[in-house]
Amino acid sequence: MLPDRIPLLEVAIGDNLSAGQLLRKSIYEFRYLCPAAQQSSVALLMPASTQLTWQDGDLFPSMDQNLPEGDLFMRIRSLFPKQPTTPMHLLALIGENGIGRLGYRLPEHPSRPPAPPISKAELLQLPFSPQVFTELIRAYLSTGAGIAGMQPKIMVPDRATVPIPSLIVKAAGTSYPGLAANEYLCLSAAQQAGIKTPEFALSNDGQLLVLDRFDVIEQHDGRIERLGFEDIAALAGLRVRDTLSDRKYQGSYQAIVELLKQLQLSRENLHRFFEQLAFSVMVRNGDAHLKNFGLLYRSASDAWLAPMFDVVTTTIYRYTRFDGGPELEDRTMALKLFRGRHQTKAYPTKEELLAFARRHCDVAKPEIVIQRIAQAMLETLEHANNDERIPSPLRAAISTAWEAGLEYASPG
Repeated sequence: MLPDRIPLLEVAIGDNLSAGQLLRKSIYEFRYLCPAAQQSSVALLMPASTQLTWQDGDLFPSMDQNLPEGDLFMRIRSLFPKQPTTPMHLLALIGENGIGRLGYRLPEHPSRPPAPPISKAELLQLPFSPQVFTELIRAYLSTGAGIAGMQPKIMVPDRATVPIPSLIVKAAGTSYPGLAANEYLCLSAAQQAGIKTPEFALSNDGQLLVLDRFDVIEQHDGRIERLGFEDIAALAGLRVRDTLSDRKYQGSYQAIVELLKQLQLSRENLHRFFEQLAFSVMVRNGDAHLKNFGLLYRSASDAWLAPMFDVVTTTIYRYTRFDGGPELEDRTMALKLFRGRHQTKAYPTKEELLAFARRHCDVAKPEIVIQRIAQAMLETLEHANNDERIPSPLRAAISTAWEAGLEYASPG
């Protein structure tokens, strides 16, 4: 149990365990404490070289982005019904383990004992059930709370020699059957198309997806390097964790490209963003919102687009309207393609997608990218026919959903 009030947390940035302090009074205040922190900022847009003390009425976006939400947040509430769940409490629960290089500690508070590691091989052999996954979360909540998203997921350590959890485990929710296998097929097609993804594997029963963290690099000497990570919502200064808010679905992919250009990312990163966007369009991933793109960085001058993550074919699922109306299918993108008041979230035509690539991402021959993605989608579907972990109804549904995306590669 944590104290009822947490007015101050010590903030680590990578290996610098005394980089700063986060204070909660009438506002939030972050203070850089160590000169070495100037070499590694708490956020890309909060460098110590600009100022040493930062204030905001809300929690800083680079910290807010990793607060647990959705399924994980509700599990925390049920496991600790009398524990406050303010942002400061949630950061204290995250500790050193959140995605990216920020860590949080209560001053003079005893460190939690490390959780026993569980190997990827063991995870892939786990027979899935809701009870098994609940026990997994109970066992690793102290290491795995620092990951956002609505899908059931947890982070776990796989080696005692690595001080933070290095694996992400996702499970299908009751509302979205086959979600783990769905994402596995999407990531397989992306990898086949040459798009960077985290390393991933599907469990033997097809119910769990296990991914390696992409923000952690193990050096040849065994040293662990933690990279900075911020999603696009955080870089845009948005806090979108409120489950009733649609802010992560507001905006356009054009605005994301403009932000990448403002941050002076290279043309190669713009090309990679188009690959991720085109892939999401073609596999009908209607959940490619502001939190599902991000940057990795060592410094403001050494930043790059993160690998593709959290990509699924959403059009195979139906959802119930809040007003009790008929079930609906997800037939739109998460964001508009182009900036503009009168633009829509409808999936673009082939001509619109090609124009976006040339005009905004400096891709000279986007047709080649689309052909490469289409070929990878076809090969992935062919391989799935011989994969017993992929249920036949799911395989058929995804094959049907991908037909619209494959049309982008048709002549004319």
